[in-house]
Amino acid sequence: MKKPYGFRPMIDHLARIQKVSDALPRNYGIDIPLKTDEIHLLDLIDKHPDCNLTTLAELMWASKMVISGLARRLESKGLLTVVQGRNKKELVCQLTERGKIAVDTHDAYHRMENVYLSEKMEQYTDEEIQLVERVLADYATYLEEYARDATIL
Repeated sequence: MKKPYGFRPMIDHLARIQKVSDALPRNYGIDIPLKTDEIHLLDLIDKHPDCNLTTLAELMWASKMVISGLARRLESKGLLTVVQGRNKKELVCQLTERGKIAVDTHDAYHRMENVYLSEKMEQYTDEEIQLVERVLADYATYLEEYARDATIL
């Protein structure tokens, strides 16, 4: 008989760890602590220069109001500027030099993280990795189905 596994507690535990980690401000080489959503917005602006707030909101899966607030906060920290776009209603963001330094430091962090995680992955067998991939794929399928029909019962 198979032992029942607590899949939901495992996912909840990972989500809690991620949430706590995301809430911790980090210094990205500019002596200004930034939260995860702030550095990710700067990163998006770097990858999509002259992108308007509406498009940034879509890319971050957030409301325009949330992105506007984040942009204003980052502007007050001197990491980006918000300027008028092609028309009077459109606002676009541009990184300042300090904002670019933060993005470059964040990119370096992810490169270092990838090296660390790649070394950790080498400790697992192909079968163990395939099992984790299967579990995550099954969970992704469940979430996609739930998103299509969010009725619970």
